[in-house]
Amino acid sequence: MGTGKSEVGKVLARALGCAFVDVDAAIEKRSGMSISDIFETQGEAVFRRIESEVIGELSRRKRSVIATGGGAVVSADNRVALRSGGIIVCLTASVRTILHRVRGNADRPLLKGEHPEQRIQELLEARRPFYALADIMVATDGKRPEEIVDEIIERVALLSAERKKGQRVMKTIQKVAVKLGSRSYTISIGNGVLDRLGEQMVPFGFSRKIGVISNPTVFKLYGERVMQSLRSSGFEPFSILIPDGEKYKNLKSVETILTRLLEERLDRKACLVALGGGVIGDIAGFVASLYMRGISFVQVPTTLLSQVDSSVGGKTGVNHPLGKNMIGAFYQPRLVWIDTATLRTLPQRELLCGIAEVIKYGIIWDEAFFAFLEQQRLQLLGLDPAVLAEVVKISCSIKAQVVAKDEREGGLRAILNFGHTVGHAIETETSYSRFLHGEAVAIGMAAAARLAHRLKMLDKQSVMRIKTLIADYELPTDIPEGMDPERLCAHMTIDKKAEAGRVTFVLPERIGSVRIVKDVDISKIKQVLS
Repeated sequence: MGTGKSEVGKVLARALGCAFVDVDAAIEKRSGMSISDIFETQGEAVFRRIESEVIGELSRRKRSVIATGGGAVVSADNRVALRSGGIIVCLTASVRTILHRVRGNADRPLLKGEHPEQRIQELLEARRPFYALADIMVATDGKRPEEIVDEIIERVALLSAERKKGQRVMKTIQKVAVKLGSRSYTISIGNGVLDRLGEQMVPFGFSRKIGVISNPTVFKLYGERVMQSLRSSGFEPFSILIPDGEKYKNLKSVETILTRLLEERLDRKACLVALGGGVIGDIAGFVASLYMRGISFVQVPTTLLSQVDSSVGGKTGVNHPLGKNMIGAFYQPRLVWIDTATLRTLPQRELLCGIAEVIKYGIIWDEAFFAFLEQQRLQLLGLDPAVLAEVVKISCSIKAQVVAKDEREGGLRAILNFGHTVGHAIETETSYSRFLHGEAVAIGMAAAARLAHRLKMLDKQSVMRIKTLIADYELPTDIPEGMDPERLCAHMTIDKKAEAGRVTFVLPERIGSVRIVKDVDISKIKQVLS
């Protein structure tokens, strides 16, 4: 869409000595109509069908450069076809650049109307997650086609070399054991391993029918890959989609899923697959604990927050208007399968929320890990594969150690609630609508550090170090202006971590060590929240 792919494609093909094919031109030749006329007389659905047919045929060619329309990669079938035959390069450009390039071009049916700039922005936002799946992304603003081609050739060569050198590494699965006796399981971490899920589930002896629980956003990105992986391993998967968002983490969603499982006649050897973030994992795990008094489930977390926190440890459940996660059960998965490549499509805000939980592990358990996060900020924010793998593995390892010692939160496991007492109160006060979970926890961690200092448990330098690291990762640290400390404290007294109305806090004594403090003076809490 105005990024110059047709012109760049021709120059690239000449440089490589390959054939060049423009998908839009091939569609026009096949249909005998212009793209604009197809949209106008037959509609976008017909255009997309023809587009998929053409891409399917062209992707089987050898040594070709294929230029597709910007909307082609929204289709999972198109992405699979294109990836099966080669390397996907995404050309990007700013809204202003695109507008300048397409202005006056009548054959842009999706940009017709009074506000083309706004429409370009909307299309880019809608397609951004799919563009992020490309092997290589090249910005084209202010560059000549020859410059862009030089960059593509250089990066393709580097990518090919990396793939040859790292083929075995990419296939390597790092494992973290969660040791819980008969309920023990493995957290498996890899890059680009989503397609191997089915083969990993075969040894468990599950029934053929598998329920895949997800949300529309995640399923559109990864659902078909998971379903195909399961089919290839002899399973018969079906999907159940719950709308996106924390507000759907409720008993109504649980009932919807249970009804579908009964309709599908799943037996006790059946298994559910939770494909998505923490909301999906919590709901799916809770449903698994209820259906026929307990069936198996597998966690396939696709957000950083769920990969390092909610998918590990067996906490499942849903929210109630009077409190977060008040209805649930401790119920362990049979397997946690983490593909860090899914984080490439994660919105920045959700990535930062996951980092909040990662920071938590450094504060409660490992000062060296905290220092690592201070040093590797740019690499982590840039999703450097090596740094990302290390962060996920260390985080999972810390949580696994804690859970192994205290599965049901009778003592030590409560330290994982660091930042959550204030965080959950903020979420409840705002009806889970203003802040994402990680953002609320970030505020809660900063508040807990201030409270620890007020109680003479933590030195001022450590408070500042904690607050600085949270802020450096673009997370909030202060109680929102106008939020009533009295109301927040009231929410804390009915939180499931409270005892007989007394507020319990996890407070740092130093970075890398925390202590559970019961019956904290409410007046001191209010001072910190003011």
